[in-house]
Amino acid sequence: MQASPDRSHAFSLRRIFSDAAVIIGGSMIANAFNYLYHFVLSRRLGPDDYGTLATLLAGLMILSVFGGAVSVVAMQETAKLWAFKRSAQTGWFVRRLLPAVLAIALTVGALSFAVSFLAGPYLHIVSLPLWMAFAALLSLGIVTAFFRGAAQGAHRFALFALSYTSETFVKLVSAVALVAAGMAVFGAISGALIGVFVGLLVAAVPLVGQAAATTHVEAETTHIELGGRSIQVLAVNACVLLLLFVDQLFAKHHLAGAEAGLYGAAGTIARTIPFGLAMISLVVNPKAAAAFHVSRAALRHLLAIAFGAGVLAASAGLAIAALAPVQLLALTYGSKFVAAAGLLRLYALAGALLGIAALGTGYLQSVGSYRITWALVAAVLIEAALMAVWGTSGTRLLTIAIAVNAALLPAVAAAILGTLREAPQALGQPADEAALVHESRLL
Repeated sequence: MQASPDRSHAFSLRRIFSDAAVIIGGSMIANAFNYLYHFVLSRRLGPDDYGTLATLLAGLMILSVFGGAVSVVAMQETAKLWAFKRSAQTGWFVRRLLPAVLAIALTVGALSFAVSFLAGPYLHIVSLPLWMAFAALLSLGIVTAFFRGAAQGAHRFALFALSYTSETFVKLVSAVALVAAGMAVFGAISGALIGVFVGLLVAAVPLVGQAAATTHVEAETTHIELGGRSIQVLAVNACVLLLLFVDQLFAKHHLAGAEAGLYGAAGTIARTIPFGLAMISLVVNPKAAAAFHVSRAALRHLLAIAFGAGVLAASAGLAIAALAPVQLLALTYGSKFVAAAGLLRLYALAGALLGIAALGTGYLQSVGSYRITWALVAAVLIEAALMAVWGTSGTRLLTIAIAVNAALLPAVAAAILGTLREAPQALGQPADEAALVHESRLL
């Protein structure tokens, strides 16, 4: 095997910022296309059809936890290969795991289609072709997430960014064309399906086509437990997602229609804080997965940069929401929503706390630590119980969220410190194949 360059430079401040510029820049461009998708289609479809589209996309976002789970596992393994100078084996890895990922994707898609016979009438969405397109979009999204996770772990950030931006651009163009042709919501979902397919091709073709000579010994020492770890990641992601959105469900139940609308507007703006911090994870997580197998010093350095940037970003978002809530609401939702200014201040604090906690849970997943799961489950149960009984106003709902999110931070911090104690000291820069095999057995 041909030796790869020294990896120590990958954790330098300059390299981290360089990689961040690629992956975060690509994500911001992709998000711009996503906003245009909603902005343009909402006007072409009208309120009724757009409501159907928005409901389907919300369901897709919730079910995307399955794709997120396989993505994290793929990132963990390819980052380990990268750390041990085995990047050439990335192609072998994705080919080996692809059948299992396809099985997961098809199963989830089939189950979602089966559930649609119950959910469809409840949601007033009874179009069979529409639910078939939804199931296909969900399945294809899981496979695409797997390849993007593999690209992240292999530190092929440009490939990740290109896949994401090409998907959202093609989705926008295709959906607008299909809706203009009279295909309504089915056209909008079909456009998204075409976009995901293009994004999959962009990520998959270079990775699957990457050749590597894999010996029998290497095959034995690269053991993947996709199913078990995917379930663990799924549990963590589901809890974070519930902490992010469950309050909106209780707001819809407890509050009057107008009050629930004000609460929703404040929440949409405030969630930009945790969503913004999630972009840091796109760079930090694959680097952390690699640094965990290099040295504690590299890991500490990376964590200091990640959480320093996270706290600064969260503080900036919190300050803007606290100082200019009326202006933010007037600019985004109009004058009818400025009454939500007080809620926005509280929501921003809840979002900032959860964003930092989510940054920590993302790191923990990247290094294969899932002990935080029980704390997350407890947080979800406590928050849901308190909101169900006591959350009869927007202020009460957000007070509960702030208290639970703040209480979660010490548990996340303790789990992070635990990984620093467990992380191996520098395993060195092995000079030959025998050393690589020996090191892989240490895992």
